[in-house]
Amino acid sequence: MLSTLLASVMLSAANPAVDALTENALQVDTGSVTYIVFFEADGSYTTSMGSGGTWTINEDGEFCVSSATGDDNCQPLMDGMSVGDSWDGENAAGDPVTFTLIARD
Repeated sequence: MLSTLLASVMLSAANPAVDALTENALQVDTGSVTYIVFFEADGSYTTSMGSGGTWTINEDGEFCVSSATGDDNCQPLMDGMSVGDSWDGENAAGDPVTFTLIARD
């Protein structure tokens, strides 16, 4: 686990999309709930709802999160992300969500 985390953090050093996520925050809109995710360079994350977990980059180059509750989800990284960019994806349950990169307060 630790070696996977370290490898992912090292991969992030050369990945502008990961930099955008760790330097800013990600708003997630499920249609009924909106929350903010804060990704840290050490491979951890927390949310405005009080949950958290870890993130990694998998062998396919996808950005993957694993929550403390055991939910896992991977999404492709978007090149050239900047604050205000939005895109559609799925949450760990397979439900559609909208992600928006926002400035970290």
